[in-house]
Amino acid sequence: MSESRKKLVNLRTNLLLTRPEDDSINLSKSFDKSKFNIYISPLIQIIKSNYKFNKKHSYDFIIFTSKNGILNFKHFKKDDKIIVIGDGTYLLAKKLGIRNILNVRGNSTDLKKKIKPLLRKGLSFIHPTSKDLNKDLMNFFSENGCNYKPIDCYLSKANNSYPEIFENFFHTCEYGLVTLFSKRTAYSFKNEVLKLDLSGSCKKKKILVLSKMIGEELTGMGLENILITEEPNEKSMIDLIMKISQ
Repeated sequence: MSESRKKLVNLRTNLLLTRPEDDSINLSKSFDKSKFNIYISPLIQIIKSNYKFNKKHSYDFIIFTSKNGILNFKHFKKDDKIIVIGDGTYLLAKKLGIRNILNVRGNSTDLKKKIKPLLRKGLSFIHPTSKDLNKDLMNFFSENGCNYKPIDCYLSKANNSYPEIFENFFHTCEYGLVTLFSKRTAYSFKNEVLKLDLSGSCKKKKILVLSKMIGEELTGMGLENILITEEPNEKSMIDLIMKISQ
């Protein structure tokens, strides 16, 4: 290999993608492979749950706070009134032919602010979500006199699918970017780093997260380069990666 070719390879940004495999593969397509060395190592696994749902159940709105809710709950109708969080969830809902969609950019806090003016006593909301129920939303709807029913249609499980790829990223890359899209992923990341004794290898890596809450899951790891995206969505993560890599 020529000296100039070696230099080109060394200038690539090392990027660790930790989302579920299909999401990581789709995300990887956003990056020029001549400029990035991409490591796909999912740290959470999405498992469909067995759940009961009465099709005759009456509701006014369905809330989807992630794509996983849409993918694992099959009982919505195309003319249902849908509230979603995030552009990715919104685009998937549109792709599936749902017509009445209110898209909230942000997190559950932004969701509460956006829909509070729309609330009235007796409105009914169902929320297909994970087994980790959102007590904050439960309290919010209760305080506003609305009926809220979470449906645990999937399980988000901490799981390092490809530990050899994960370790290879830390052992062979002195510098690099790590992307964490959720609190559960950050929790899994912290556990894997401690279990595999990789704390020292994290020192020169930049950890990219979607929110302050996700970053707080990494407390105690001694990380100095935790960067938060401007907005809590995939596009903002891609923009941050591109900015740093340049």
